Amino acid sequence: MKTFTAFLLIISILFCSCKFDDFISDDDGTPYPSDEYTLSTLVTLPIGTGGLDVDTYGNIYAADFGVGLANINGSDIFKIDPEDGTSELFASLEPSGLTGNHFDSMGNLYQSNFGSSKVFKIDPEGNSELFTQEVPLPTGITIDDTGIIYVLSCANGTITKLTQNGEAEVFASSSNFACANGITWVKDTGSLYVVNFNDGNVLEVDTTGEVSILTTIPTSTGNAHITSFYGELYLTAASLGQIFKVSLDGSSVEVIAGDGSSTNTDGDANTSGLRTPNDLAFSPDGENIYINCVANSGNSNELSPTVIRVLERH
Repeated sequence: MKTFTAFLLIISILFCSCKFDDFISDDDGTPYPSDEYTLSTLVTLPIGTGGLDVDTYGNIYAADFGVGLANINGSDIFKIDPEDGTSELFASLEPSGLTGNHFDSMGNLYQSNFGSSKVFKIDPEGNSELFTQEVPLPTGITIDDTGIIYVLSCANGTITKLTQNGEAEVFASSSNFACANGITWVKDTGSLYVVNFNDGNVLEVDTTGEVSILTTIPTSTGNAHITSFYGELYLTAASLGQIFKVSLDGSSVEVIAGDGSSTNTDGDANTSGLRTPNDLAFSPDGENIYINCVANSGNSNELSPTVIRVLERH
């Protein structure tokens, strides 16, 4: 009996230690139920909307892209308590625009630095080191279950595949990449899914590196980032101020948050606003989706300050 109890405890620890961003269930493939959502505001930060991710403890990490697209000077990553919104500086890098980021299974955060064409590796204590300079204008980052790291390049329409020790090779290249910005890996298919900053396309990259258009977000002129949970894709249509849920075969495209207005308002997700949503990440229990949006500064060219929104499932 003691042996069985210990076994259950180990399984529980392993489950809770999994990275839920890019998580796909091993059950019968039934998607997570489509429930109602509400939007609320957690905290405002003095940074521009860069990458966003959540660690296994539920803490939120928001990176600074900079003041705006014409002033890419962000260097800081903030760590945010999801309970009360208190924040602290986690790490500071080069002031060249921090874009996508992603945690590995050891709690290290990989952070792309757009302006300097570098990717940094940051340990759980906030100590950083240069990981690679192989990707020009790096944007989104994702990691598969073997620890392979995939980094998008906005500059040349490629995905670079990197080992943990930094060995790099181009995995995929396509004219369908239009400043490819967000990327996620899905266990069930083994594919990568990508969204473009310059158009509304959602792309699938299979295990051989073949790129195809999965679907297109209607009327979107630019998507920002993408993640996955329980057999569904979730992405920010930045140009529309909305969050979409997309099935893995692309047959279902559904708005789950954002009324299309350019202001951040709280309440029912269908009638509340999101201003230029950029990245998104799930809480470990899947009940909340955190989104970094541009605050209501009144200047359409500014990306700072950032407001962290909470999309809560009911």
